[in-house]
Amino acid sequence: MSQMGPPSVRFDSGGLVPAVVQDAVSGDVLMLAYMNDEALRLTQQTGRTHFWSRSRGSLWRKGETSGHEQIVDEIRVNCEQNSLLLLVRQVEAVCHAGYPTCFYRRANPDGSLTVVRDRAFDPSEVYSGLSPASQPGEPGEIDALAEATRRQFGAYAYLRDHDLTDESSTSRCLRDHSQDFRSRIAAELLELAGVLDGSHRHSDRERDLLLESSQVIYWTLLQALRDGLTWSRLRPDRALTTGEEQIPVSTVTQLLRAQGSRWSVLEQPDADIAASLHATIALVGQACASAGLSPLAVVEIDLDDLNSRPYLAPFFHQTVDRLSSHGQDGVQDELSD
Repeated sequence: MSQMGPPSVRFDSGGLVPAVVQDAVSGDVLMLAYMNDEALRLTQQTGRTHFWSRSRGSLWRKGETSGHEQIVDEIRVNCEQNSLLLLVRQVEAVCHAGYPTCFYRRANPDGSLTVVRDRAFDPSEVYSGLSPASQPGEPGEIDALAEATRRQFGAYAYLRDHDLTDESSTSRCLRDHSQDFRSRIAAELLELAGVLDGSHRHSDRERDLLLESSQVIYWTLLQALRDGLTWSRLRPDRALTTGEEQIPVSTVTQLLRAQGSRWSVLEQPDADIAASLHATIALVGQACASAGLSPLAVVEIDLDDLNSRPYLAPFFHQTVDRLSSHGQDGVQDELSD
């Protein structure tokens, strides 16, 4: 592996440099991450990729949990010395969603996303039984959000699996197999876009963003449960933390409307419904990021409402009991099965 001294790379004002990772055998672009000087030094010394997580403020090594590490053949630097290209031999598949590249979706002209690669592994099998803190070090993971979305998803799964139709409209929706939630997802995406550009108002902007964001997530989770998905397959926490603050609001509203239009005309199930639902939740995360809103606040509003429902008390008491007796891993296993 080639060696570089510190003068070979120009880090940005935050001490970071973007690193594109490419498969040395297939030529596939695998992922994009960031390195600081320590991550670069460790990568050079060990021959295994190390990166810096901007969200957690810590170093992480690719494959430290999954075993899907990257063996470095060569490190290249661009003409301005402010970005890196890593040529690696990838062990198994790179993406935490189970795909051989993180760039497994094609961006269509209407703003929708189409999965163009086959899954290489099942993430629920590779990462099952792991607490959020020990899961892969990909950027954007927030432990509190992972736990909140697991509880939220589990509450709706409880309403699906228990006949509470006399008390809960959600239970009625989930247990009525003739219903489909695609049109509701479409409508709520359009309303969220309207809140962002000012054309749709109920109250003040922040409250409206919280309301419409939570509504998109609500109908998306119901569709996921209708299609038999698990939390581990959907990973709403990861989707919600993929947003970038610098993306203009006008661009986000266009993407929301395009995704809403796509759901409104979708009559047949997707080849990979999990990817479509994940992409929809990711747009909610992007809306939050562009508006300076915490996605955790969106989920917690819904959780507070769910906690107030007497018919869900058995679920939440059971969750607390399992946390106390088995730790957090037990709750993840329960909600992922």
